[in-house]
Amino acid sequence: MASTFGMLIAVRVFHLGHVEKSIFLSATSGGLITSLFVVPLLLRARSTIAGTAARVQMLGGACMAAAAMFPREPWVFIIGLSLGLFCFSMQIPLMTQIYRLNYPEAQRGRLYAITGVTRSAAAVGFGFFGGWLLGLEVDNYVWLLWCFAASGFLSGWWTHGLPAVAWDSSEGGARFWSALRWVRDDRDFRTLLISWMMMGVGNLVAASLFVEYLANPRHGINLPEREVAWITGVVPVAVRMISSYPWGLIYDRVGLFTVRSILNVIFAVAILTFFVGQGYLSWCVGMGLWGMANAGGNVTWGLWVTKLAPKHAVAEYMSVHSFLTGFRGLLAPPLAFAALQVMSFQTLGILCSAAILSASAFITVRARTSDDETRRRLGPRERL
Repeated sequence: MASTFGMLIAVRVFHLGHVEKSIFLSATSGGLITSLFVVPLLLRARSTIAGTAARVQMLGGACMAAAAMFPREPWVFIIGLSLGLFCFSMQIPLMTQIYRLNYPEAQRGRLYAITGVTRSAAAVGFGFFGGWLLGLEVDNYVWLLWCFAASGFLSGWWTHGLPAVAWDSSEGGARFWSALRWVRDDRDFRTLLISWMMMGVGNLVAASLFVEYLANPRHGINLPEREVAWITGVVPVAVRMISSYPWGLIYDRVGLFTVRSILNVIFAVAILTFFVGQGYLSWCVGMGLWGMANAGGNVTWGLWVTKLAPKHAVAEYMSVHSFLTGFRGLLAPPLAFAALQVMSFQTLGILCSAAILSASAFITVRARTSDDETRRRLGPRERL
């Protein structure tokens, strides 16, 4: 919720310009890109995985605390909050390694889905609390900043208490680009990265325009703010919270190629329904389907490398995946708005859906030509 309320504060309190808002919006993607270098730094520091993740989380909390300590300084606010989000996304590969080490393989999807449901429920609850607090008095945003800072410190404290596992430096490289060797050496990893890129660009381009499509009067719909927030915020989050656990069970029982293909089809149908359909019902159904697919996408996004990677290399695999996710996260918004200059929302929605379905076709070909080793790695209840 730090990104949502941070953007609201930037607009309503500080009235920041495009440069400052662009810095803030790119913070999470920037952290994902930088995560490629987290594992080499961990090797050089000879630290434990949980210890490093905890320190990065606390550093993020400290950056947000700086914003809370100087609440009237717009640049301190935007830099502090941006660096906090940057740190939280940068440590994602380490958390994936922790999931791999601590969650039993046959229940990993289910347990991860429970954390997803918990996060969604907490986000909904804090969203109502934060909205109520700002509704009383907009200057109460300072308390929200302190809440964000406290969450970073508490998260780091609890992460530090996880089992301390040192990195096996004999199995990995300490060079900054060493994780990229797995793209060259692992064909299945390379195939799925290409598929994720095709699907991710199509999905993120469409997602960048959900609010724009409904809210901007230039496009003819111009719904009230409350209805836009309901359709694009509440509906997908509520459906995601409900469907996260079932997707975790499916992840544990169905092969990764199959799960990914099903999710891609749902994403494509959701985008088509939202942009091509007309009226309130179509928009809500589209957002509901998108939230359902997003629930399964969160599970597979966070865990799929645990099916592929050797036990010691999960964080390196995830750092490459996070790097590419951050790259397309930076690419998608400007690409989306540039595309609107030459085509309609409906045409762009069709192209985004086609890109997502092409990703399914790409991995389906690989699945049908896969050997026994690939089926063993990516099938249900894998044994790494």
